[in-house]
Amino acid sequence: MSDPLFDTLFRPTTSSPIAASAAPVRVKGVHSRGGNAMNRTRSALLGGAARAVATTGTKITMAQVAAAAGVAKATLYNHFRTREAVLAALVVQQVDALIDEQRGKPLGVALVDAATALSAHPVRAGLAEVEPAVLAAVGRIDDVAEGWQHARTALDTALAAESRDGTDTVLRWLASYLLSPGDPESIARDVAVLLAGLPVVDGSSRKATSPADETVAVAQPA
Repeated sequence: MSDPLFDTLFRPTTSSPIAASAAPVRVKGVHSRGGNAMNRTRSALLGGAARAVATTGTKITMAQVAAAAGVAKATLYNHFRTREAVLAALVVQQVDALIDEQRGKPLGVALVDAATALSAHPVRAGLAEVEPAVLAAVGRIDDVAEGWQHARTALDTALAAESRDGTDTVLRWLASYLLSPGDPESIARDVAVLLAGLPVVDGSSRKATSPADETVAVAQPA
């Protein structure tokens, strides 16, 4: 059954979500100052949307987004045609930013930092205050939603790099911090337990085995 709150955040209601919220596309190999400027403007608009949502929730107006971003409404409409398109793009941008921040880190450190960032995220905190039902909807994993797809792909890659399985388990664990934030010390302890229980993938057979005899070290916060 469709949840209207969930749909608002993840599924734009325009007939063409791509046309409503897609970033400017440049031909490969062609450098465009105009394209770079449009990307910067889009980023600024989504930054304004994040601040507006953190303050007043998802029932923002296009005028609020434009004001928070410091641009004219006409500029906003050049990038997004509806509030739903803004919200959908905001979710994907925030997920991608979180993924980029963890890129290249050891798995344990990346999971601690990701869960800590989710716990302290201002939009999460704002929604917890003004629209807890929306936050609960955001925390439900939906493999059709682009943001969750990006998160799953990133976890698949990170786990495979350390010969681990258990993407579903880790994804659910991370999602739990949207509703129940934690402090870095408790998160680090949880990560140690989490990683100790994840199956180890045999590189030759690609079969997962229990890591019962393996000790996993996770860096503790300074």
